[in-house]
Amino acid sequence: MGKKTVLVAGCGHGGLSAAYILAKNGYEVKVFEKKNYDELGYDWHDVIYKPDFDSLEIDLTAGEGELLPFYDAAYTNPKQSVKLVVEQNGSSTLYCADRRFLLKRLADTAANAGAEINYGVSVTGAVVKNSEVKGISTDKGDFYGDLVIDSAGIDSPVRASLPASWGIMNEIPESATFYTYRAYFENLTGEVSSPPQTIYFYHCGKKGMDWSVTDEKFIDVLVGRFYPFGEDDAIEAIEDVRKSIPFMGEKIVRGGSFEKIPLRLSLPLFVWNGYAAVGDSACMTDPLSGSGINNSVKAGAMLAETVMGARSGRLTLETLWKYQYDYLTKHAKNKYSPEITRKMLTALSADDIDYFFEKKILTERELGSGGKADYTASETIGRALAFIPKLNLLPAMAGVPYKNNIAAKSKKLLPEKYSYDAYMKWRKEYEKI
Repeated sequence: MGKKTVLVAGCGHGGLSAAYILAKNGYEVKVFEKKNYDELGYDWHDVIYKPDFDSLEIDLTAGEGELLPFYDAAYTNPKQSVKLVVEQNGSSTLYCADRRFLLKRLADTAANAGAEINYGVSVTGAVVKNSEVKGISTDKGDFYGDLVIDSAGIDSPVRASLPASWGIMNEIPESATFYTYRAYFENLTGEVSSPPQTIYFYHCGKKGMDWSVTDEKFIDVLVGRFYPFGEDDAIEAIEDVRKSIPFMGEKIVRGGSFEKIPLRLSLPLFVWNGYAAVGDSACMTDPLSGSGINNSVKAGAMLAETVMGARSGRLTLETLWKYQYDYLTKHAKNKYSPEITRKMLTALSADDIDYFFEKKILTERELGSGGKADYTASETIGRALAFIPKLNLLPAMAGVPYKNNIAAKSKKLLPEKYSYDAYMKWRKEYEKI
């Protein structure tokens, strides 16, 4: 049997990683991307763990200033009366990478390995026949292959077009979406704050999370909300940040766009007959921070391995389940606590979060451990007493250990081999988290 044809919808990090590996191993790979080469990705930086790229032999060293140091961060409450400084571990291998540089490097690597990348082609949906994805529809016509890799992001038209009866979430709900505006302003003096990054909970009384990062060349400001918002809200938050950073200029030097990020655990199902989602299309971000580049790159490599392990067979749900199982057990296993913490924080009011900071219920230990920390008996008693004025929150807080137990149960129930009954038993618990 000849090598399979793989179609990749979108130049996402995971899709390009899979495209590179499969093309390198002789597969016919065609990538379809609506943007032009010079417009790939968002015009901003994001955190990466460089060894994951080194293991794929993807060179990120070229390009002066493309990799920036990873910053320590201070977290502050809505009143900005408390600052909790969290030192980042592993900073020698963590960097902030220019997303456009990164995607261009991945696209070049995939193309050099033999992948055909078609820019300026808009994917509009999946070609479905007899409960199987046979190809993709685009504004340039339909294309057919043995597998469609959905790397088209949070609003993927491929995923949105799949039959609801398959159980793959067509749209990511607003409750699991982080709406952002991000812009880089000129740094008038080259000064850098200590620590460089400040993260604001419920900034300006709005339900969300903002940040500012001071670099010698720019001031990076992100405004994030758990609901759609507009330019007026973004300006209000930016002007408040400016009060604490007097060397922040008015001129925007890059960015200046609204984007959406999925904030939830990975989808309970992201594979089907002839179909596999990766990256934001499968919600592979960290539920608390929104970071997802490395998750996507690792998932793309695992998907490629699964495809190559099925050379003589059809790429069915049962075959591709190995990819989902491997990703959930090896790389998504540490995402449960951040998801539980996210849901708890979004259920709190600004006054509640102020109280948590000021009474030291929420400290550097929780923020640095993704919401999970160990306490001595006296610390536990002290924290319990601090809750007395906030007894109305005890039911919500009591849900945290309950969900931790559900998460542990879910991990045990995930079936290594796909069967409908075992899958549904696992999914029932997974969706309770």
